[in-house]
Amino acid sequence: MNQIIIDKAVSGKFKQDLLTAWQEGHGGNAEKIHVFHGEEGVVLIIPEALYPAELDLQRASREGGRILHEYLRTLLESVASDFITTVEEMAEKNIGDVIPLIDLRAGWAIAFFQFK
Repeated sequence: MNQIIIDKAVSGKFKQDLLTAWQEGHGGNAEKIHVFHGEEGVVLIIPEALYPAELDLQRASREGGRILHEYLRTLLESVASDFITTVEEMAEKNIGDVIPLIDLRAGWAIAFFQFK
């Protein structure tokens, strides 16, 4: 996928709306979001999206980490799905699927909007 960083081209309001939606649904330390656009889709990356205690839980308990991962994936899918229309307008393409990815080791939340 040829990636083009479009952070600067994406409105600050769009990025802030996404962060606000994540913070209202989850909380966390998230202060920024990155947006990448390629031939197959748009990727939103929220670094430092998780609380330090969540990262510790993942390290301490395999079962706790699994439950936390499923909860955060479900939450991210819900938040990202609310922005499908906005991403379609921005990319000028239809979205076929939203794929939520959570990296518990890094503490990142990543949503991949795959084009049809």
